[in-house]
Amino acid sequence: MRLILAAALSVFSFFATAAFAQESNFPTSQELEDQANGVVARHEGWQIRCDADGTNCLMFQIAQDGDGNNVVSVTMQALPEGSSAKVGVVMVSPLLTLLPRGLSLNVDDAAPSAYPYSWCDPQGCYSRFGLTEAQVDDFKAGTNANIDIFAITQPDSAVRAVLPLAGFTDALADLESR
Repeated sequence: MRLILAAALSVFSFFATAAFAQESNFPTSQELEDQANGVVARHEGWQIRCDADGTNCLMFQIAQDGDGNNVVSVTMQALPEGSSAKVGVVMVSPLLTLLPRGLSLNVDDAAPSAYPYSWCDPQGCYSRFGLTEAQVDDFKAGTNANIDIFAITQPDSAVRAVLPLAGFTDALADLESR
C-alpha cells in the first residue's frame, strides 16, 4: 500500500511541477542576460540599454571582423536638440591598438572619416565623436558600417570590423523616444 501511495504521489508531483512550469513565465537565458546588462529592447543586432531606473539609455552593438571575432564595441547616445551632432558615439577597440593611426569609419562604399582615440583603460581604447544629421541619414540608408583599426603589431594592415546597420533606424527611433 505504501508503495502504491508513494508512486501516486510521485506521479502527482511530476504532473503538478510540469503544469506549473508550463503556466509560469520563467525567463529565458537571453532574458536573464538582458536584465543583467540593462537591455530593455532589441532591434536586429542593436540593443537599447538603460540604467535600472530607465534613464541614460544608449544603443549598443559589437562590430566583428571577417572571422566573427568581436573587435569594436559601439555605443550611441541621442544628443540634445541644438547640438552640432545628432548622435554621440563611443567606440572601444582592444588594447594594443595603434593609437596615432586612429580609427576610420565609413558606411558601405562611402569615403571614410577618421577619428582619434581619447584614452585607454583595461577595457580598451576609446574614440569619442559625434555623427551629424547627414551621417545619421547615411547609417539609416546603409547596409554596413566599416570600422578600420590598426594593431601595433601590424601598423600597415588595417583590421576591418563590420557593424551591420539592420535595425539601426528602429533602434534610433526607440532611443530618441526614451
